[in-house]
Amino acid sequence: MVAGVCDGFIGNRIMSAYRRDCEFMLEEGALPQQIDAAMVDFGFAMGIYAVQDMSGLDIAWAQRQARATDRPADERYAYIADRLCEAGRLGRKTGKGWYDYSTGSAQPDTEVESIIIAESARAGRVRRDFSADEIMTRILRIMQTEGQALLDEGIAESADDIDVVMVTGFGFPRHKGGPMYMAAADQ
Repeated sequence: MVAGVCDGFIGNRIMSAYRRDCEFMLEEGALPQQIDAAMVDFGFAMGIYAVQDMSGLDIAWAQRQARATDRPADERYAYIADRLCEAGRLGRKTGKGWYDYSTGSAQPDTEVESIIIAESARAGRVRRDFSADEIMTRILRIMQTEGQALLDEGIAESADDIDVVMVTGFGFPRHKGGPMYMAAADQ
C-alpha cells in the first residue's frame, strides 16, 4: 500500500469529512449521543464524539482556526465544536467536551444541547429527528465519497488500501469490510 500526500492523508481526510457532516447533522437535529449510538450499533467501538473527547477537541479546533482565512465564504461551516472549545470544553482532559465526565463516565450534557440548538437557530436550520439508519447512511456515504475522491486524485492506489486504513487505524468494523467494500457490494 502506498499513500500519496494530501491534507490528512487517507484516514484523517476521510474522518474529517464525516466529522464535518456529523456536525451538520447536529445543526439539523441530531444530538452527539444519537450519532455515537448509531456508530456503536453499526459496529464501531466508539462514536465520533466520544473519540473527539478522548483525543481532545482543541487539536481539531486549532486546525479549523488555521484554515479559517482560506475557507470560502460560501462554504457551509458548523460552529458548534468551536463554541464548545470557546467554553473550555476540550474533552476528557477538562472533564467536559461533547459529554460531561464529572461522574466518571460520559453523560449527555444540557449545556451542549443548548449550544447545538442555539447554533442551529443562528444558522437558520430547521431541526428534525434522525434515525440511526439515516445517520449511518450519511456517514457511510461521506466516507465512500471522500474515498472515491482519494482514488480519483491518486492519493490511494486502491479501494482496498482505503479499507485497510479505515479498519486498522480508524475503528471501522472489521466484519463490515470497510466503507469502499460496502460501496462495491451495494452496486
